[in-house]
Amino acid sequence: MLILFTVLGLIFGSFLNVLIHRLPLNQSIIFPSSYCPYCQKKINWFHNIPLLSFFFLKGASSCCNKKISIRYPIVELISSTLWIWSYYYLNTAIDQAIFLIIGSCLLTIFFTDLNHFFISFELNLIIFISSLSYFLINDLGNIKYHFLSMFLLSFYFLILMLLSSYLLKKDTMGYGDIILIAVVTFWLGLVDGLLIIFFASLFSIIHWLILKFSSNKKDIILPFGSTISLATILIFVLKHTLQIETNLF
Repeated sequence: MLILFTVLGLIFGSFLNVLIHRLPLNQSIIFPSSYCPYCQKKINWFHNIPLLSFFFLKGASSCCNKKISIRYPIVELISSTLWIWSYYYLNTAIDQAIFLIIGSCLLTIFFTDLNHFFISFELNLIIFISSLSYFLINDLGNIKYHFLSMFLLSFYFLILMLLSSYLLKKDTMGYGDIILIAVVTFWLGLVDGLLIIFFASLFSIIHWLILKFSSNKKDIILPFGSTISLATILIFVLKHTLQIETNLF
């Protein structure tokens, strides 16, 4: 079963790479089949095997010998790691399924926002629907708490965004960030939502310092959706690995 989870994680990670590449470009995620982003030639199936093909091809495309982004094997490895972790630390099939769906969405958002400052509304919607389905099936008694948590935190950040944007005369946060905050808070609750914001802000400060000292840019734009996604996955994984309870109810 562990081998199955490992392989499925790699395969699903390959699909996430398709989402990461195509969603910001507003392209279909189904058609056409995988193609080289440089010369647009179709990629043969044996050059499209998750993780293995990257090393077999030595990090270069077979059609035009251009460098393949290291992001591809990284996403596949992270995806497989999440699947393996869920196998060991989540006890039921529904817990595993919900985490892997939401975790995959967050992993995709991390890279699309990092590379393109793009957060797909559809991925946010999938996170919300997945969480709602879980509560309706497995935790109906606490659903009001999760709705209240979502409205409190998202409303606070919406007001904060509007005020700061008005005072600074520039966009300080995108609506995609607000929706992402809302859906992950709905999933994990108010306390975890606050922890996510704290650590996402901390990660953003670290990111800003790295960019500040490594480049000469005066106006640095940070992908807050990326750090929110990272913080959400880390908090969920640490909570269940260390068996820490943070919910109020």
